[in-house]
Amino acid sequence: MPDDDQPPAKRLKLSYLGTFTILAGAGETPFEVHKDTMCQQSDFFVASCSQAWTEGRKGIVKLPTVEPNTVKLYIHWAYTGNISLDLLDDDPSASSKRWQTEQIVRLYIAADMFLDRFMKNKAMDTLLQRMDDGTYYLSLVPVSFVWENTITDSPLRANILHWWAATIERDYFIKAAKSLPTTFVIELATLQLDLRGRTRAAYRPRYKNRSQYHDHGGKDVRCSKWCSIRGPQEEG
Repeated sequence: MPDDDQPPAKRLKLSYLGTFTILAGAGETPFEVHKDTMCQQSDFFVASCSQAWTEGRKGIVKLPTVEPNTVKLYIHWAYTGNISLDLLDDDPSASSKRWQTEQIVRLYIAADMFLDRFMKNKAMDTLLQRMDDGTYYLSLVPVSFVWENTITDSPLRANILHWWAATIERDYFIKAAKSLPTTFVIELATLQLDLRGRTRAAYRPRYKNRSQYHDHGGKDVRCSKWCSIRGPQEEG
């Protein structure tokens, strides 16, 4: 079994000089970023930058399915290694807990798209910390968004299913089921059946048990403190 207790190996610094522009969302909100910073963090941007220059698009990478807020959070992560919701303007139509939780969920899905497992794990840790301190709230629309944009064995799906199994009351679930993806309802019902003889709290996700929700970069790799440290920070 690989030993994951040691710091990750230093990543090769690639020669990506200059900048490129990310056009985020349907409105193509522009963000100018350094190629070196983004490509060291994400293999997705390595491929995207290469394709952009090959096709003569003058250093433009379009992300029509990723919201500007999500791109802003990801860029801040790539440069600093931190998630900061203070960068964003709160949605006045949403409660703070609900809106903030949704932003982190969207960031996780973007990190999955960008092939950045460090970001995925950092976003997951942030969700788990919010579950622990009572600032986690996920409405029905983001649940559907997750099921539309993740694969079956996604750790994010497992986290949400476990949270619902541990916390959601029967009457609420019956009302909400009509607005939820069929696959989610079936998977949650299966979890509820598995609860027979156990307390609901057994499924409650907690930060101290975060390993089960991490992407470790391969099978048989143990979790460690390095799971949530961004790629560029490995270089010294």
